[in-house]
Amino acid sequence: MSTPGADNDVMERLQEVGVLTVVVEQRLGRALGINPTDLAAMDRLITEGPLTGRELADRLRISTAASTHVVDRLERAGHVRRRAHETDRRKVLVDPVEESVVRLLDHLRPLLDGVERLVGALSPADREVVSRFLGDVVAVYTSAADAMTADRPVSWIEGNS
Repeated sequence: MSTPGADNDVMERLQEVGVLTVVVEQRLGRALGINPTDLAAMDRLITEGPLTGRELADRLRISTAASTHVVDRLERAGHVRRRAHETDRRKVLVDPVEESVVRLLDHLRPLLDGVERLVGALSPADREVVSRFLGDVVAVYTSAADAMTADRPVSWIEGNS
């Protein structure tokens, strides 16, 4: 899917990254025996540490009921464990299982190492430009995700904003 009038290298590269991200996530999910939502949950748990079901729901932009189902599936698959919160016994934290983290990172290692090499090769000035640009892209994605609902199209996509 191409944006009219936006046939430049940057837009094409972003589109390719988006498509390849989906491919990597699908293959990683298959390797771990989990679906894309569960994989996204694992990503949040690995990068942010233990989270409550509510916190995980907020990060994934899903309901708490859906978050419970995600955690149930991940726990049955042996990828996470539930445990009591250290200071608030009413809360339950979800921890990723170390073996699953290692397995996931083993699959991602070539990708992570390659991107790290690319970032390391950038000059500080170029790194700042790329970081600022990608931060702006993240803001656009976040805004679009927050605006989307099942029954209402996003008007800015159609150019009607």
